[in-house]
Amino acid sequence: MASNVWPPEEMLPGFQQCFQDLCNLIIDTAVLVARACDRYALAKIEGYEPGYLERVVRTSTTTKARLLHYFPQVPTDQVDQPTANGLLDEDATDLDTWCTTHIDHGCLTGLTSAVYIDESAHCPTLPSKISSTSPPPLSFLPSAPDPNSGLYIRSRTGAITKVKIPADCLGFQTGETLQLITRGNFQAVPHFVRAGGASVDGGQVARNTLAVFTQPGLDEIVDRTTGKTYAQFCREVAERFK
Repeated sequence: MASNVWPPEEMLPGFQQCFQDLCNLIIDTAVLVARACDRYALAKIEGYEPGYLERVVRTSTTTKARLLHYFPQVPTDQVDQPTANGLLDEDATDLDTWCTTHIDHGCLTGLTSAVYIDESAHCPTLPSKISSTSPPPLSFLPSAPDPNSGLYIRSRTGAITKVKIPADCLGFQTGETLQLITRGNFQAVPHFVRAGGASVDGGQVARNTLAVFTQPGLDEIVDRTTGKTYAQFCREVAERFK
C-alpha cells in the first residue's frame, strides 16, 4: 500500500497532526458504535461472535480516511424542493449532482459535518513559493447557500431523507460488509450528495468533509455461511465496476 502524501509542514503547519488526531477520534468513536451494533447482533443472530465488530474496528490495519472535496457546480435554475416532512421526491432531476447514489463496502463510515467555502472569495491555488508564514485562515460559510444541498440517504422503503450532521457531531453510516457480518440485520445505506443551488451572489461554493472507512483485515471472515473473507469480498466489489 502506498504511503500517504502530505503537504509540506511549512505550507500547512499542523495539518498532518490535526488530520491524524481527528481520524483517531473518529475511529475511537466508531469502536463505541461497533460495540452497540455487537449487542444488537448478539441478541438477533444465532452463533454471532461476541464483540466481533468492535474487535474488527479497533484492530484493523485496513481502515482508510479520505478528505472529500466537492467542486463548485454550474448554477442552475432547476432546483427541486423537498416536501414538508423533509423527504425528497425520487423523481427530482438534480438529486446526485455532487456524488451519485452508492453504498460503502466497509463496516462503518465515520463522517464529519460538511464545511462550505466560497472559492470565488478564497481561490484554491498553491502559492508560487512556500512562505515561512502560515496561510490566512479560510472563512467558512455558516451553512450551504441552498438548504437542500448536502447528504441524502434512501431508507429500506425507498424514502429519500436529508441527513444533517451538526458541526460538533459525527455521523456514522452502515456499509455492505456490516450487512454481510450481521446477515442483513444491518443494511448498507444507499446515499448521495446533492449540490442543489449551491451558489451565493455568483460565488463558487465547494463542499468539504472527511470520511473514515472502517474495514476488516483482509483475512477476516465476513460471511460465516460461505467462509468468505474480506479480501474475497473486495474482489467481488471490484468486479462490479469493470
